[in-house]
Amino acid sequence: MSNGSAVPGQVFGPISVEFEAPIATVRFADAENGNTFRREWLDHLFQAVEAATGHPDTRVVVAAGMPSVFCAGATRETLVGIADGLPLPEYRRFARVFATCPLPVVAEMQGHALGGGLVLGLYADVAVLSERSYYAANFMQYGVAPYVGATYVVPAKIGEALGTEMLLTARGYRGIELKQRGCGVQVVAHDEVPATARNLALMIARSPRASLELLKLELMGKCLAGSDAAMERELEPHMTSRELPDVVSLTEEGYGLLRTTTS
Repeated sequence: MSNGSAVPGQVFGPISVEFEAPIATVRFADAENGNTFRREWLDHLFQAVEAATGHPDTRVVVAAGMPSVFCAGATRETLVGIADGLPLPEYRRFARVFATCPLPVVAEMQGHALGGGLVLGLYADVAVLSERSYYAANFMQYGVAPYVGATYVVPAKIGEALGTEMLLTARGYRGIELKQRGCGVQVVAHDEVPATARNLALMIARSPRASLELLKLELMGKCLAGSDAAMERELEPHMTSRELPDVVSLTEEGYGLLRTTTS
């Protein structure tokens, strides 16, 4: 392995892959659409992760968004049913793309992460949050019962009591509040998130790639078993809730307005 050697990156739509052995950084920067889930965006993410892990010098993948937004989850159109969402099997595959990545993934969650965007980041093996940014499991803000294993991964990574509270209140929590309340993932000053994520990735990368692949298989199996069981429970409530008349009105009235208080 050539430590610190840079090779030309690759671009897949708004998602880029930057190589600097032993790290490959997958960066999503769809500024025009606020890093929301769109079909072409999802296809590009699969391609980018495959490219990142396909380079023989890569030992760890860092998943990064923009400094202001890591990932904002579903679009308004998807929530109200105007646009076709992903088929459920493909949605499950997308949400867990970092869990099923054959190498360890560190999520550099410097910007806000909302709904499915929070879930996407928490499926990474390690996550680093910003004290300043907001993090929300805000599915119920729109009356939609969560899916893709959110009821598993949010409490598993954030902490059982705090993660459950996030799912129920659907409000935004600044990283500093999560940190003060014993959040299970690392939370640092906003400007320190990229360096902290990189340092964690470099520490992980001290082990041989083959050894990391073997450990990731174990971690993947544990994560998929837990999230598969959760999704089996979540499916019926999720589908039932999507048909409720309140979903459209709640989405039209509240999309983009993050709950942060009891008002």
